[in-house]
Amino acid sequence: MDQVTSTIQFQALTKPLPAVARIGVIYLSTDEIGEDAFNSMIPEGEVSVFATRTAHDHSSDGKFKLPTTFTAVTDTLPPSGRIDVLAFSCTSATVTLGIENLLSELRQARPGIKYTSPAIASIAALKQFGAKRVALLTPYNMVFHRKFIPFLRENEFDVVADGTFNCRSDDEMCELTPEAIFNAAKVLVENSAPDAIFVSCTSTPIVPLIDRFERELGVPIVSSTQAMAWDALRLAGYHKPIEGYGQLLAATR
Repeated sequence: MDQVTSTIQFQALTKPLPAVARIGVIYLSTDEIGEDAFNSMIPEGEVSVFATRTAHDHSSDGKFKLPTTFTAVTDTLPPSGRIDVLAFSCTSATVTLGIENLLSELRQARPGIKYTSPAIASIAALKQFGAKRVALLTPYNMVFHRKFIPFLRENEFDVVADGTFNCRSDDEMCELTPEAIFNAAKVLVENSAPDAIFVSCTSTPIVPLIDRFERELGVPIVSSTQAMAWDALRLAGYHKPIEGYGQLLAATR
């Protein structure tokens, strides 16, 4: 015979979590390095990051769509009231969908908070530097790469040099070597004397290299994941400088 016991009910003593900002991030299922790169720039113990992932159709003809809705994807994040900023971590998708269309989708999925993406954040970051002449480096095929030139021009930047690695997949992008990225950036900078260089795609492994590349190239670097971290922190109200990831994060937001 089972012994009957009395369950003790304890008083639940609670206190708020110490984080001053809470960021939700939607990553693509194929992005192997963006999440680690983003988290490396987030102050531990001061900012909480909640991540989810989604499959996607990123076709070679320049189209992008999700197999579900942004609402369904964000339902896998903490509930409303527990996130200050929602970030969608795909640069080329933002350019393909259009900033206003993406923001509309995010607002519908999770109303009443703030929103960013790598492309949205990169525009703000380049303007923060006062850049007008921009060199563009991407890993995309030519269809996606060429979408970025009018996108930047529509946002009042003069693309003075551009180049792409013409990669076939995200796993090829994330395996680009530091030497390949630096040498490509150097060619673009030497040929154009830009105010800044924009290195696109969260799958481009540049975040740990930004400090060194800026010193050696002599120009500010804005990269997709770095810019998204900067913008998400800024929108969440975190303003302390963060060293080690380039001039953008090292300045007070």
